[in-house]
Amino acid sequence: MDEEKDKDMVSSLLEFKASLDSILEESFSKNEAFCNTIKDSFEHLINLRQLRDGNKGTSEEELEGTLDKVLVLFRFIQGKDVFEAFYKKDLAKRLLLGKSASIDAEKSMISKLKTECGS
Repeated sequence: MDEEKDKDMVSSLLEFKASLDSILEESFSKNEAFCNTIKDSFEHLINLRQLRDGNKGTSEEELEGTLDKVLVLFRFIQGKDVFEAFYKKDLAKRLLLGKSASIDAEKSMISKLKTECGS
């Protein structure tokens, strides 16, 4: 809940999720009960606060990899309609103020979200 660490929150959560996945596989042989418990706990954690992160200055390949990893976090969000409203508002602001990492990355993320949500 430390707001000073907000800028690193998404990358920290991605690292944490990767370590949980590794522990689940190596120590528990992907036991379904552990898997469900980790999923439920991570979902609760993700939905406590809004996630924000910036990606200016990263290469297209790194950005694409990050987008794929962020979709893993997106799957845990319960209020996808609320996320959509914030995403649209923030996307418009990024595009109007020229603060987007890249137009191609924005298009890629929109495409990934459409695929994920089925719309």
